[in-house]
Amino acid sequence: MRMTSPLKFLCLALLSGSAWAQGLVQNMDIFFLFGPARVESQVIGGSGVTVYSSTGYSQSTGYGYQVMRKSAASLWVEFFPITFTNPGKSTASIAGSINYRMNTFAPGVRFMVPVQSRISVYGVLGGGAGFFNYATIAGESSPYVKSNSTTHGVFDFGGGVDVRLARRISLRGEVRDYVTGAGLSGTVGRNHILPLVGVALHF
Repeated sequence: MRMTSPLKFLCLALLSGSAWAQGLVQNMDIFFLFGPARVESQVIGGSGVTVYSSTGYSQSTGYGYQVMRKSAASLWVEFFPITFTNPGKSTASIAGSINYRMNTFAPGVRFMVPVQSRISVYGVLGGGAGFFNYATIAGESSPYVKSNSTTHGVFDFGGGVDVRLARRISLRGEVRDYVTGAGLSGTVGRNHILPLVGVALHF
């Protein structure tokens, strides 16, 4: 049986589309990562008031674009990476409560090196700014704790593993350290270390 012209055209279009898709270079990704966020108990400086520990969640999302490839290694720019933490409500040894949430925007670069056909390791480095909460004491006759917020510069670095599950999706896990001013968002020092895991979509 001879193939009609419309059917021939359809088969040719499907085969051409399949070949084009197989040769398509993927140089963009969007990632959605999640993890825990925890702050430890600490004393508000010079007050003797203790703010107790709490545990919540963190999330990070962003868009990556590959700008260079040398052999198998690749260099990416991460645009619009937004990281948000919400460790929950922390109570204190006096009245009131605090939420040490943090929100950062820190564009940067990512260097990826494949170690197997589906597995790559990477390092990240970036910088920007963020909104951070910190604890203060208010009320003279009946003191209580509350949250104040401030903006501050932030520098981040870390590393992770990307495991390709299919052409368009991978499983990604990483640890990043967000370095900012001391005493912000529940950290006595300057480091906010976040373990994150999630997925990346590739285009």
